[in-house]
This record gives sequence, structure tokens and C-alpha cells, in this order.
Amino acid sequence: MTSRPYRVLVVCTGNTCRSPMAEGLLRARFAELGVDAEVRSAGTFAVIGGAAQPYAVATAARAGVDISGHVARQLDEQLVAWSDTVLCMARSHATAVRNIDSTADVRLVAELTPDRAVPGDEIRDPMGWDEEVYREVFEDMRTCLEAFAERHAELTSSAGAELSSEAGPAGAGGD
Repeated sequence: MTSRPYRVLVVCTGNTCRSPMAEGLLRARFAELGVDAEVRSAGTFAVIGGAAQPYAVATAARAGVDISGHVARQLDEQLVAWSDTVLCMARSHATAVRNIDSTADVRLVAELTPDRAVPGDEIRDPMGWDEEVYREVFEDMRTCLEAFAERHAELTSSAGAELSSEAGPAGAGGD
């Protein structure tokens, strides 16, 4: 039996600022950690087909994350069904996801750090603000998403180690 990648959907409002930055950041962090994962993003009121905001692209690029090819998409049933976990920037986004599928694994990004290093329980929307606000929002998301990715990597490596140890040493048979 082959396993498929872990699937994460990141949701914000327009899918042009926070969620594209988070998607790129999380994709890069999973890759660094060797986690087999797919990451997508969507918006509850997306500018369908729109590009990421210029400040979002520039902020992500400064961190080595390329989101220049991002195309905004609307949150829908198929994306929620595709995902294993949905990470939301605000409570309203979590509500929108739960309205689509009440059984979805939905989490608020700001609550992903064990020590609550990010103030509040939502990631603020930088739309309409200057580039400095985008940088602050990016750093808040980085703190949360890196903790999330690292925790997932630890869980999957622990599960793999447990499966290996349950199989017993190589060559051990009942002969």
C-alpha cells in the first residue's frame, strides 16, 4: 500500500496576501524537513484568477519563498474534501470551512504555536497596509507554521519508527 502526501489547505479572505504567503512558506518548510506534503490555498471571497499582492510577493521573496506564480482560487467543497488539514487565518474562515464540511480538521494558524508566541487568535489581514505590515504578518505566520510543520514531521517520523520496530528485526521469522 502506498501512502499519499499529507494535504494542507490554507484559507484567508481574498487568497492574495496571507494564504499565498503561508502556502509558499509551509511548502518550503515541509520540503526542508523531508515531509511528503502538498499545500494549496484558497479564499472565502477570492479574487478568482488574481495574482498575489505585490507586497506579499516581495515579502515572501525576501525569505526565499517564490509565490510570483500564485493564482487565487475560491474555497469550495472539492478543496476541503482534498485536504487532510485546513489552516485558517481567522475564525470567519474556519466557520466557512465548517459550513462546507463540519467534520474537517480545521485549525487557526495563530493557535499553532505551543507557547502562543503570536498575539491574539487570528493572523491579521495586511491588505491595504504598507510593506512593513506584510513583513510582520509573514513573521507571525512563519512562527506558527514552522511549529506546525516541525510537529507534523516529528509525528510522521515517530509513526514510521514505530511501524519499523513493530515489524521486528530483519530476517526474524517464525522458522
